[in-house]
Amino acid sequence: MSGTDPSIVKCSNTQIGVPAPSIVALFRTLDLSAVEPVLQEAYSQRKRRPPLSPVAMLRALVFQKIRQIQSWRKLASTLKSETSWLPVLGLERPPCHDSFSEFTKRIGPERLHRVFLILQSQLSAQYPGLGKRIAVDSTLVKAYSNRYKRPASDPDAGRGVKGEKFGKKLRVFGYKLQMSCDADYGLPLDYLVVPANRNDSPLFPQTLARTKAAGNPVEVVIADKGYDSKKNTIVSIKHRVIPIIAYNRRRSKDKQKRRFDYILPVKRNSPEWNRYYAKRVSVERLFSRLKEELGLCQLKLRRIERVEVHFALCAVAMIAIASTAATTGFSQLALCIEPWRYYG
Repeated sequence: MSGTDPSIVKCSNTQIGVPAPSIVALFRTLDLSAVEPVLQEAYSQRKRRPPLSPVAMLRALVFQKIRQIQSWRKLASTLKSETSWLPVLGLERPPCHDSFSEFTKRIGPERLHRVFLILQSQLSAQYPGLGKRIAVDSTLVKAYSNRYKRPASDPDAGRGVKGEKFGKKLRVFGYKLQMSCDADYGLPLDYLVVPANRNDSPLFPQTLARTKAAGNPVEVVIADKGYDSKKNTIVSIKHRVIPIIAYNRRRSKDKQKRRFDYILPVKRNSPEWNRYYAKRVSVERLFSRLKEELGLCQLKLRRIERVEVHFALCAVAMIAIASTAATTGFSQLALCIEPWRYYG
């Protein structure tokens, strides 16, 4: 990588040196100073051999997701053979693959969740109205384990139903990622990781409460029929949120309507209801991007704490792209991973 810096392009006479969408522009623009204190908490204050910068290590892991590098061993090999990436990521030397494993164990899922929330909260200034209308859904990810082995090599995973084929239920041995997503921008707001055998509906109150506690001004929550219950409707109204939850006929004796529909702030199947519910597809598209573009399904870790780290890094990479897109004036590319994947 030599010659003219491809992260700079020439524009009109009034605009010179505007960053172009590229992975170099992303890491030169991305500001992680706000999350550095959270990462530093995991390190001892005693004098010892200085570790690699935790911010630089986080940038390297985000780099891995965006570049679709499948393992930490391959990431370490890439940084060792292509040393010109090191200054872009802020690394003084190429880490070995064990360094990434040790770093993620040290930081842990709780701190990474805090990192995600800090970065996500910064988006509110860049995307007006972020978090007002949210969509909630879950997806299953196959565990890195042999489901037929007894005992299972990943004891934290569970067996969940992913659909039907030829009248038989398709089961997945793995984990469930439940996310709340902004229904207008398609950006992640919060996430929850559980074994695949957990039901969606009981997770709804916790997901809604966590999303609001993160500072999102939630006014409308949209979900499919898997979340339809009287409890979820009442919980939403208690949070002063309009519930737009599809009707599940199997959960009601009356197949035409629910007895408690009169408490709904927006009448079911009204034009306003249908306009809101049409935005539920945003969370489906988010899952598609996380799986196809950021390697959500490329799970190489076992135990729920480690799996949550993998999911969190995918979500952080999504937030990093959205933040950079807004900062560099390319907000229309906030959901486009491809332009930010390559050097130029």
